[in-house]
Amino acid sequence: MEKNNNIGKYGRMRELFLKYNAPKTYREMKKSKELIPYLQNVDTIAAEMEEDLAQRMARADGLTEEIKETDPQKWIGLMNNYRMCAREIVIKDIIEV
Repeated sequence: MEKNNNIGKYGRMRELFLKYNAPKTYREMKKSKELIPYLQNVDTIAAEMEEDLAQRMARADGLTEEIKETDPQKWIGLMNNYRMCAREIVIKDIIEV
């Protein structure tokens, strides 16, 4: 795996996925210097998708700033749940394709 601090968690996940599930593609991208920009792009898209999905789930369930102020424990618990659900969706839709 290439060492690059500019690649976030989703980029690193995608890199590992390619390395072990599409080794030929991984080697070709690495050799042609396309890998790092590709992984950075995947990371950006996946992180934005995770945030967007979590926010949409929260809005759909009626999670508001008022709840955040009146019952912060409930708000934190629900937001953590939405983020975990969103993360699973991102991994299945972007990382493992």
